[in-house]
Amino acid sequence: MTEIQQQFLALLRAGLWGTKPDEALFGPETDWAGLLAAAKKQSAPAVVLDGVQLLPEGLRPPKAMYLQWCALALHTEEQHELLNREIGHLLALLRGQGIEPVLVKGQAVAQSYRHPEHRRCGDIDLYIGPEDYEQANALLRPEATSEEEEIFKHACMHWHGVIVENHRILISLSRPSADRRLQRLVAAWGRDKAACPELEVGGNSVRVPPTAFHTAYVLTHAALHFLNEGIGMRQVCDWACLLGTLRTEEERREVARLLADFGLTRAARIFGALLVKYLGVPAERLPVAYAQRDWEKADWLLDDIWAGGNFGIGQHRKRPRGYWAGKWYTIRRVSKRCWQMRALAPGEAFWYPIMVAAHSAQMQWKRLKGK
Repeated sequence: MTEIQQQFLALLRAGLWGTKPDEALFGPETDWAGLLAAAKKQSAPAVVLDGVQLLPEGLRPPKAMYLQWCALALHTEEQHELLNREIGHLLALLRGQGIEPVLVKGQAVAQSYRHPEHRRCGDIDLYIGPEDYEQANALLRPEATSEEEEIFKHACMHWHGVIVENHRILISLSRPSADRRLQRLVAAWGRDKAACPELEVGGNSVRVPPTAFHTAYVLTHAALHFLNEGIGMRQVCDWACLLGTLRTEEERREVARLLADFGLTRAARIFGALLVKYLGVPAERLPVAYAQRDWEKADWLLDDIWAGGNFGIGQHRKRPRGYWAGKWYTIRRVSKRCWQMRALAPGEAFWYPIMVAAHSAQMQWKRLKGK
C-alpha cells in the first residue's frame, strides 16, 4: 500500500467515526494535493475533511488548499439542503395524489453518517412501484427541465435543479431465481407501506425500506455497480455506516439471510473484510463473517476501487457516439469486467451481461412501439 493510500484511509476512518488519525503518517512532505484529488475521486471530500480537522493545526494542509477543501465541503452541505428541500416538495406533490413514495439510498443512507450533510450527494431515488409509476412520472413532467432515456427500472428527470429517479423496479438481480426472491420481498413491503419505517430527512418524515432489507439492498447495489463499472469509497462507506444502524443480532441474521437469498454471501464476506481491515469497522457488526481468503481479497477489492474511483470513472474510456455503437460498447465492456471480477459474485457475473442485453432489447421494443 502506498503512503498516500495509508494517509487517505486514516483520514477517512477519522472522518467517519470521529477518532483521531495517526499523526505519524503526516508531516511537511505530505502530498495534500494528492490527498484532495483522491478524496474527490472517491466522492468523499467532506468526510475526509472531517478527518483532516482532527489533526493538529501544524499537520494540516496549507491555508489555500485547506480553504479550497472547505469550499468543497460547503458545496456538499448546500446540495444536501437543496435535496432535502426538494424531497419535501416531492412528498407534497405525490402524497397529494395518494402516492406514498419510499426514499432509498442517497439521502436516506446519509442519516446514518456521523455528519449526514457531509456525505456526497447524488440524486433523489424514490421507489414508486408499478401501480403508481406512470402517474408519478406524469406529475413530475410539467416542472421537469429534461428527462433522460427511460430504462426498464426507472424514469430519470431533472426537476427543480435536482435529479429524481422514479423507480418502477427498485433493483433487479441477473440470476433469475435470486431475482424472483428479491422481487417478492420488494412487492411485499411495496404494497404495504406501513411496513416501511419513517425517517426524518431535512425536517421531512419519509418512508424508507425496512432496516434489514435496506442494509442488504445497499450492498447489493454496490456489488452490481462493481461488476458493471466499478465503485468508489463512498459506496463502501454507505454500507459501513448502515451496519451501525443494526441494533440486534436478529437484524444482522436477517441481513445475512437476505444476502444469501440474493446470492451475495461471498460479496458480503469480501466487503466485510475490507471494512474491518481498512475502515476500522468492528468485526461483530458484520452480518456475514469473513474467512482468511476474504481478508486477502479485500486488497484486490481496494485496488480496483482506488484505480477506478466513484463508479469506475478512472478506468473507462469514452463511450463512442452513436446509439447502437454505444449499446454495443456497453455490452462488451460489461462482459469483460464481469469476467474479470467474477470472484465477487460468480452467479451475478455470469448472468449480468445476458440481462443487460435483454433489458436493452426490451426498452428498444417499448421505444419502437411508442413511435
